[in-house]
Amino acid sequence: MHKSLKNIINIISILIGIWFISFNFNEWLCLTMQRHQLIQLPAMLLIGFMTGYTYRKNIKPDQTITICILILTIFSIIFWMIPRSIDLAVINEKFNRIMHFNMLIAGFFLYPVLSKTVPEIKIVFLGMMASMLMAGGITLKTYNLLLCSSFTIEQQKQTGLILILVGITLYFFTIFIFLRGLKPEELKEKVNLNDSIHTQ
Repeated sequence: MHKSLKNIINIISILIGIWFISFNFNEWLCLTMQRHQLIQLPAMLLIGFMTGYTYRKNIKPDQTITICILILTIFSIIFWMIPRSIDLAVINEKFNRIMHFNMLIAGFFLYPVLSKTVPEIKIVFLGMMASMLMAGGITLKTYNLLLCSSFTIEQQKQTGLILILVGITLYFFTIFIFLRGLKPEELKEKVNLNDSIHTQ
């Protein structure tokens, strides 16, 4: 009974989150590039991520499926960061709903996949995400040409700056995950190897 009640509460919470982000505040979130790219898109991914965490015991992908899901997740995020895709998502409500659904599904599989895969794949995935965010941010920040006709050049540059900062933060988080995954002996060997290189 307790488990059933918990599942009902989780489902209701997820539906409320989707309603607020995808319907109730959709118009407000689409008014500026910062809200659309830095709040709405990550929020839908996060809702999917938390849903995946809730039902993680029911998802047990093998290594091949894991890699496929991570690749599809990266390509999904890249696709929704393309200027043309951003414009269409803002202008076309149905296309916007596709973006929301895509991010929900990507987030849903992301937690069970990352939690059950080997550290090396986690590091590669996070490193690629960090690089992608920084590259996208640099493009938006440095281009004086308006890439998304739905927004202003100021919004474009501000969004680019925040993406760069998020990418750098994720990059350092990736380093932290890498160092935490090393065994003490391996870490000592790497330090000794670096010392010997500097001595030579």
